[in-house]
Amino acid sequence: MRDKRFLKRNHLRKSSEFQKVFQRGRKVVTYTLIFRVLPNDLPESRIGLTVSRKVGKATKRNLIKRRVREAFRERKALFPQGFDIVISPRRGILERSFQDYQKSFDILLRKLQRSGAPS
Repeated sequence: MRDKRFLKRNHLRKSSEFQKVFQRGRKVVTYTLIFRVLPNDLPESRIGLTVSRKVGKATKRNLIKRRVREAFRERKALFPQGFDIVISPRRGILERSFQDYQKSFDILLRKLQRSGAPS
């Protein structure tokens, strides 16, 4: 059960970490989320979230972030180790169900497991 926790070491925190993923990472687009993925040399994968103010007020942005973190947390053990992932929502995400968030992570997982890196 412990491996399902969402710890600080699973977060991208620094602006420089986000910039590196945006500049060098590959993009995986699903119908709900946009993932930018870059391999790292760490034993675990980390995520960072970017939600624009265009999405809405802080309460809506925070709802999206909570749902994304929870979908990642549930699937964290399935991720191959050593990826930095920056996640951005697509237009219309607020109308999507939590299952759609989970399906987006499943798509990303299949791509990562198939090729070792997204194509």
